[in-house]
Amino acid sequence: MGGVGDVSGRRIVVTGGGGGLGSAVAAELCRLGARVLVCGRTRATLDAVVEAVTAEAGDGRCAAAVCDVRDAGQVEAMLDAAEEALGGVDGLVNNASGLFPVRAERLTSNGFRSVVDIVLQGTWHCTSALGRRWIDRGETGAVVNVLTPYAWTGAPGIVHTASAKGGVLTMTRTLGAEWGRFGIRVNAVAPGWMRVGGTLDLVTDAERERRLLGTIPLGRWLRAEEAARAIAYLLSDDASYVTGTCLCIDGGQHLSAGLPDINLTSNV
Repeated sequence: MGGVGDVSGRRIVVTGGGGGLGSAVAAELCRLGARVLVCGRTRATLDAVVEAVTAEAGDGRCAAAVCDVRDAGQVEAMLDAAEEALGGVDGLVNNASGLFPVRAERLTSNGFRSVVDIVLQGTWHCTSALGRRWIDRGETGAVVNVLTPYAWTGAPGIVHTASAKGGVLTMTRTLGAEWGRFGIRVNAVAPGWMRVGGTLDLVTDAERERRLLGTIPLGRWLRAEEAARAIAYLLSDDASYVTGTCLCIDGGQHLSAGLPDINLTSNV
């Protein structure tokens, strides 16, 4: 395809690929010339993604494998399937996540653990399994972990997800430093608010949307394809000297908490 973020010919696994951001990322990567295997826990949703991507990008661009990233054995089997379907794996997008808003004092140990197992353990299972394969074979590769700005800012009502994502941020930095000598790059993106997935369940009316957009300096939703192109950049050779970092793409929201309520009209 050419251009910045060229992933033509790349073979990429996208976890949490059955819907929301994951399916949008898979579609955009395929449109940009990559071949993708999406994985998730529900065969029907994965098949729907493959069908939609195939209709746009053509046969052979997208495959699927059922996998629960909380299970290390299933992850190994999924990577075997990816190597067979794609002819190898050059890149990994760790997108599988879990989120349900809840007050911290009402969050059970099981609820906390379920999210940490998906986000933190699942990211580790996929990254470590693929990283070991690359290292053992003398191959290089690129990993992109999907975070959110509250991985470092925190936010009320999501202590489980924020804690897990914060762990993935530290994992990103640590592996970026440790695996650079193998030619393996590990980075992250932190997208802001998008009209996909669970966001649509949180912003349910025009007034809530107005208040949300008022906290974003750029004043609009992030488009899923913009997040996908940022991921493509980090997977591509254009980012060959970038590792251990997190690209925040939230329209500046993490910089502006509270500003809509401050009077900025003074000339003093």
